[in-house]
Amino acid sequence: MQINGSVWNESFRPGIISSTRLYFQDLFVGAKRMSRKDFWWGFFGMTIVAFVITSLLALAITKMPVDDFYWSSILGVALAITLGYYWISVFTAMIRRLHDIKLRGWWVLLSIIPFIGEIAVIVLMCLPQRDFGNRWAKQL
Repeated sequence: MQINGSVWNESFRPGIISSTRLYFQDLFVGAKRMSRKDFWWGFFGMTIVAFVITSLLALAITKMPVDDFYWSSILGVALAITLGYYWISVFTAMIRRLHDIKLRGWWVLLSIIPFIGEIAVIVLMCLPQRDFGNRWAKQL
């Protein structure tokens, strides 16, 4: 949905499937907004998907014969790509969530600060949306 070049990103009925679909749909997009419900449901769904895929790949790697370097390296690369996609999706979803509370995406860099920064980012992700004067307008 689009208004004056700004984009709103929310499902009509936030849930694990629809919100995880938003995570996949906007994997590399940060210039949108994401509601609190969609963020947390999508985070839960994306974590489950990533856990299942990485568990299967890790299990397959451990069951490979020690001298079979070719397939174990291919599975290792697939494992790294899966984890990379997971972290990119969470990172961009955090930026979209920050946009929803009328903050710039740079606030996600608070997570670099050990312990305190991570807690601060979790608190920011839990704040309610702010519509008044928000750059990323919401369709009514």
